[in-house]
Amino acid sequence: MTVISRATAKKEIHKTLSLCNFFTRQIGFSFIDNPPSTAFGRLRSYIWFTISATLLFLKLSAEINYVTLKLIKSSSVVDFVASLHIVGYDTMSFGKLLTIWYKRNEFRQLVKELADIWPISDDDKEEINIKRSRTSSLRIAQIYYAFWNVLGVWLYNLTPIIIFVYHKLQGEAADLGFIWHMAYPFDKTKPIYHEIVFIFEACGGVISVCSMLGSDILFMTMANHISLLLRLLQLRIRRLGSTTISSTTNAQQVHDTYHKIISAVKTHQRLITYGNDLESAFSLVNLINVLLSSVDICCVVFNILLDPWLAMSNKFFLGAALTQVGILCWYANEIYTSSSGIADAVYESSWYMEDIRCRRALLIMMQRSQKPLYFTALKFHSITMSTYSSILTSSYSYFTLLYTTYRRD
Repeated sequence: MTVISRATAKKEIHKTLSLCNFFTRQIGFSFIDNPPSTAFGRLRSYIWFTISATLLFLKLSAEINYVTLKLIKSSSVVDFVASLHIVGYDTMSFGKLLTIWYKRNEFRQLVKELADIWPISDDDKEEINIKRSRTSSLRIAQIYYAFWNVLGVWLYNLTPIIIFVYHKLQGEAADLGFIWHMAYPFDKTKPIYHEIVFIFEACGGVISVCSMLGSDILFMTMANHISLLLRLLQLRIRRLGSTTISSTTNAQQVHDTYHKIISAVKTHQRLITYGNDLESAFSLVNLINVLLSSVDICCVVFNILLDPWLAMSNKFFLGAALTQVGILCWYANEIYTSSSGIADAVYESSWYMEDIRCRRALLIMMQRSQKPLYFTALKFHSITMSTYSSILTSSYSYFTLLYTTYRRD
């Protein structure tokens, strides 16, 4: 790949990561910007990340403290479940924040290496259409997912203010409430503490959303690109020209076909490495997602039925939760189907018209694709669209049990 071609590929990849980059910048680092060249720049980035991580950790700790106290002191199901879905969301956000920070250099390197095999040819209309379709659908998914999360957190942040203004306009006595259910080691209702706590909760919510979106959009973008490249590889394999062994066969033609197959094999191996690296980086986070998503969805649906003031905010949270786990399962399933489709592409090629060397190389590729790429929840369970169905089914079962218990009380 020429320098110009690589620069073009890098520009296209960075464009697909621009939304991810926006959110990761808010928490102190970037996967596509050049690292700070000065000591002051590196220190500033480190301090900004430390502040973000500390605020999110304190927010999560205060929420866990609140839930624990309610579990000990109160027998009310409503009090206990009131903020359980937020605890689950912030647990996932904090885990993802630490993961992408710890793996930031690996992700940056993967983005750089992806430019070496990124398709940039303007001659192949079919490849162009596939790439355009996949990148366009990725952009729509990114915006849709970010919309639910950003709008949801600002609805939560503004709800206490709206309630306060509403009661004031009605001529009723009103106090500005709090955004989240959190327990502090001091009286948060005192005047100065109240303002500090309100600002802290608002900032903590924004950081939590930025951590979630930065990680998830990175995951969905990289998974989409690997799946895209696997589908383009399938197209290349199906197009392998026939070199029938006969007296008129051109030896150079046989040689060229063999090297095209070897190039396809190397690309396949490289994409497998990309997929395994991405799976390794997100394996623990995927486990947290799978374990907590059912509980989050169950609890937020329960709260929508019981709290009319926060019903709108909770509905957006529900949309974000369904989209988040849906995106995880969708792109994980895309990786699985795209990688397993390599074997079908080999079978649909003109392998039976190639010489023995080409057949052997194609056979190796076919055998390797019998073990397709897939993402797991810390190696315990593979993630596909059937996982999404299982999560929704479990959520409904939990909700039915929880609501039945509440009605009996």
